[in-house]
Formats: sequence, structure tokens, C-alpha cells
Amino acid sequence: MPDNTTNLEDDANKEAPKRRGAVGMKRIHRAKDKEDIIELLTSDASGVFREIWKLLFFAAALGFKHSRREKLAAVDAGRGIDQSSFGNNPAWPGVLYLLGLAETDATEVLKATEEAEDERISIFEEYANGGLALLKEQFAGKNLSLDALLNFVQAESTPAANQKPDLRITI
Repeated sequence: MPDNTTNLEDDANKEAPKRRGAVGMKRIHRAKDKEDIIELLTSDASGVFREIWKLLFFAAALGFKHSRREKLAAVDAGRGIDQSSFGNNPAWPGVLYLLGLAETDATEVLKATEEAEDERISIFEEYANGGLALLKEQFAGKNLSLDALLNFVQAESTPAANQKPDLRITI
């Protein structure tokens, strides 16, 4: 008796609806107007961030901390970063889901659909853009060095004297 399972699987795959791309395969974009701060923070001269994805991850956390979410005015689609670049960071998918959940206050953003993924990516990109804007303002006209960035991070991490300690878990 011939084995028809392979033929049935092939037929099922042919009839499966074509999707634009697999979930988790969309590229992460950055705004063209932030290229100068990105280049400054990733240049060999300053050596602060060796990879752009690390800078974007940091900027998104900074943007979220300051509730600064800015739409990307213009992007260069050819310069988007593949999500696999973020694969060295085991927190990557979780951060996308947490940002989406915190921003929307709805569980729909957690679904494995293209619409939900688009929304999660957009939220991440916009918080990263807001964080890059903060960094751009902070270091405008200043000499950027590792010490200057470390001082900035320390100032961001230290609560003000009149501020109650933040007891939430931070990323």
C-alpha cells in the first residue's frame, strides 16, 4: 500500500495562505534625523556602542522611562535592522511584549498576528526614537566620551533626593 502522507502534506502546504512574512521577521527601523547621534554613539572613536541594535535597545528603555514616544518622521527602509540581530539578547522578545502591553493596556498586542507584531515593533521603534532624541539633546554640542555617557546613565539611575524609590522591576 503506497504512503500518501507526503502528498497530503504537500497539498496542504500549497493551499496554505501566503503571508507577508513570518512573525518576528520584520525589520526594526530608525529615523533619518537621528543618524548623527547613532553614528556618534556607534563610532570607533567613542566606542560606546559597538552595534546599533544595542543602542536602539538602550534608547527604547530610556524613551520608555521618560514616557517619550516619538513617531519616526522618515526612515531609510534599506537600513532597517533584522530582528535576528537582537537575538544575542535573550530579553529581546520579552521586552517587545512588555512594551506593547504597558503601552496599550490590552492583551491583543500579545497575539501572534501580523497586526499585533506591527504594533509591537512600532511601539519599540517610537520609544527608541524618543530615547535617541533625549540622547541627542543631552550630548548636543558636547564632547561625547564613555565617561560622559556613564555619568548620564548614573544620573538616570539615581533617584532625585525628593523622589520616592521606584519599587517596580526595571529592565
